[in-house]
Amino acid sequence: MNKIVPFLLSCLISFSALGAWDLNDVSYLFPLPRKVGQDQLLNIKSVGVGGPILPARFMDTIPPLSPVMTPDQTNEALRVVAMRIDPCFPLPTPMSCQRQLRLVWQPLEEGRFKAQTVDAALHAFYILTDEEFIALLNDLQAWKFKYQMNTTGLPLQVHPVWAHVQENHSSITDFNNIILKYAGLKNLSRVTAMVLRGAGDMWAFGGFDVKNGKLQMFRIHRTDRMAQAFINRAVPADHFDQGMISPAPEGDDSMNKIVVNSANLQTGSEELIRKEVLAAYRIENPRNFHAENMDCVSCHVAQPAREWALRKRADIDYTDLFQSAAYQNSKYNLQNVTPILGHTQNIRAFGYFIENVAISQRVINESAEVADVINKFVAAQR
Repeated sequence: MNKIVPFLLSCLISFSALGAWDLNDVSYLFPLPRKVGQDQLLNIKSVGVGGPILPARFMDTIPPLSPVMTPDQTNEALRVVAMRIDPCFPLPTPMSCQRQLRLVWQPLEEGRFKAQTVDAALHAFYILTDEEFIALLNDLQAWKFKYQMNTTGLPLQVHPVWAHVQENHSSITDFNNIILKYAGLKNLSRVTAMVLRGAGDMWAFGGFDVKNGKLQMFRIHRTDRMAQAFINRAVPADHFDQGMISPAPEGDDSMNKIVVNSANLQTGSEELIRKEVLAAYRIENPRNFHAENMDCVSCHVAQPAREWALRKRADIDYTDLFQSAAYQNSKYNLQNVTPILGHTQNIRAFGYFIENVAISQRVINESAEVADVINKFVAAQR
């Protein structure tokens, strides 16, 4: 942060018995409820600072999220499934910072045994002042202290406080109240969308800035378009088939060849595969790229492309690529607990793929960077 509010920041120190800030202290994944409509998750009717946290009228501008839901059904089904904080999002320019609270939304539907998600999502951004961000940190630490959870050394996952709680638990209500205290129409600045198309094998991405009370679409970085799409028709989804990134991003860091048809790369092509694995490691590393210089699809597809190469072309040595380009931070547990890492149609960043937890390595790495920044500020006040 450029400015420190000492009397607020010093309050954070009193909760140090529960450990330093870790991955699950800056990125929070909610558990899926047993039944839609009888859940505690926030929805577009939830009112925060200055109005709804996601006004229903904005959904008229955003393309339909799913071909199997009407707009009204989507609005009714949308829930906040995750929250993240960021002390230094690269806006208004990459050289400056915005303090942010961010919410991940997905539509829920009934599954076989509990609620599950539709494979689409919204990401809403809320700007905080320096004072508000410090106050948010204090409230998050107080919540953690109340429920006596030490997150030190744990991988990013469904938040440990919620791992074994029953529904209608006070910890979820208390956390929702924190969100509503800091997020709402007053400070909503941006909404990005990933919508499902085709037969569930095409995903389109777009982003909207909030200007004068309306959504205004912005250009996808590394392209000349306002939207970008990814296609993968592989069955089963352990490879890439009839794939495409459209428009293909400009620049060397891309996975354009792997995602077209990975069957063509079962033998040979070692240098091409190594080049694209290197690109994936670089894209997943927040010290190289951020939201203001990387296109949507490359960011979301880096993990499944890299996982395909490591699993299906294990004959190639990637050690030097990992050591030179992959994000590394020994202070945190960077293990990825996503149970379906090899699924090439799972391009979820932070949320759920149907009923499965889905977390990208990029989000894990970003969470480590955020925790580092906060820990440095807290330590500086001691």
